[in-house]
Amino acid sequence: MDGKQILKDVYGLIAELWCSPPEEDVDKEDLKKDAGEIVKRLESIDKESAMLLSRFLGENAISEEDYIDLFELDPKCPLYLGSHTYDEPKTCANAAVSDRNGYMIELVGIYNHFGQKPSEKELPDYLPLMVDFLSMTTESRDDPIRDKLIKEYFLPFLTPMRSKLEELKTPYLYLLEALEKVINIELKTQPLSKQREQMVQSHVG
Repeated sequence: MDGKQILKDVYGLIAELWCSPPEEDVDKEDLKKDAGEIVKRLESIDKESAMLLSRFLGENAISEEDYIDLFELDPKCPLYLGSHTYDEPKTCANAAVSDRNGYMIELVGIYNHFGQKPSEKELPDYLPLMVDFLSMTTESRDDPIRDKLIKEYFLPFLTPMRSKLEELKTPYLYLLEALEKVINIELKTQPLSKQREQMVQSHVG
C-alpha cells in the first residue's frame, strides 16, 4: 500500500477518534479492529507515531459523559483550534470582526479551494473536521494551498491545545502527539520548492 493511502487512512482514523466515542459495544470493537490494522500500516512509515496511537487506543475507553465534560459542554479543552489562540469576543458585534472569525473565514476559503464545504453543524476550526479534511485531500499533497493550511492554520494552533491536554493529564495528549507526528512526516516527505512557495504567496494573501 502506498504512503498516500496510509496517510489518508491514518488521518481518517485520527479524525474519528477525536469524535465522541461509540456507545454500542459492537461499534467499539469494530473501531478497535479497524484502528489496529491502520496502526500496523502506519508502522511501516513511522514507528513513533504508530506507538503513540497504540498508547491512546490501549487506554481505558473514555465514557461519553467524561468526553462531554472534557470537550463539549463548558469544555475544559474545546476542540475548536482558534479558541485556544484567540480571545472570545465579548459582544456579538465584536464577534464579526474578531481575529478568530477572520481565521475561520480564511479556513472556509481554503476548504472551498478544494471543492469542500464544511458541515453547517460545525465551525470550520473544529479539529475532527480539519483532520478529516487532511484525509480527503491527501491526493493533493503537492498543492501549495494545502501546505499553507498545515503550516500556518493548523500546526501553530495545536501547540496551545497540547499545553491544555498536558495540564489535564488526559490520554488524548497521545492522540494529539500522534497527529503532530503524522503531519510532520508528510511535510518531510513533501518539501516545498521555491516555485511552490511563490505560488502560495500569489494564491493566498
